[in-house]
Amino acid sequence: MKTTRAEYTKRLNEVTLYFETIKLLDNGDCSIICKDINGGTTEKIIDGELAKIMKANGFLLLYNLIEATIRNSISAILNSISTDKLTFKLLSDNLKKLWINQEINKTKDISKFKEKVSKLSEKILNDKLLEFSNECVNISGNIDAQRIREIAKKFGYLEPKNGRGLQTIKDKRNQLAHGEFTFSDIGKNYTSNDLIDYKSEVVTFIENVLNNVETYINAKGYKKV
Repeated sequence: MKTTRAEYTKRLNEVTLYFETIKLLDNGDCSIICKDINGGTTEKIIDGELAKIMKANGFLLLYNLIEATIRNSISAILNSISTDKLTFKLLSDNLKKLWINQEINKTKDISKFKEKVSKLSEKILNDKLLEFSNECVNISGNIDAQRIREIAKKFGYLEPKNGRGLQTIKDKRNQLAHGEFTFSDIGKNYTSNDLIDYKSEVVTFIENVLNNVETYINAKGYKKV
């Protein structure tokens, strides 16, 4: 979990730095002054349109923080399982289901389904070490509080509460990523204080997740009781 927490802190610092900058936009007209190697200066005014774009970009930074941290938390769990070298019978019921679903979902050709079941049975009966893929839980582009609770339930760690604002962050991120709205269309509806409030909600929620995952790993909650 040290790596997961370090990555979280790094990304959170990026968000904080960016939000401190866009907060300045509330004070009135701002500009960027650049000095070239010859001592000359160039000034760029941050007008209302650019301010909207910058605020919309804040949703991308927040979503990046959320998805990356959840992905890294999953990796931390799977790395711990790998270190413990567990066979099927040593896994908790939650992890047994997760592994079976992972292996079944790898089979796209229905004609090879019987062969896959046979191989799974062999691994289980012969107490072979199991491997989990980071893709055993699909999260790309669809992370909000409810999805995170579903992931917690799949693994069996304590589900985080609240986090309603994560739905808005996900929706705005997807609208931007899929080209449904321009950055200025999104940014015009939010103040820098709105974004700072979303950030505070994300921090509270995600740090709750990190604590729950760390407790789960330390207690080896993925093992059969």
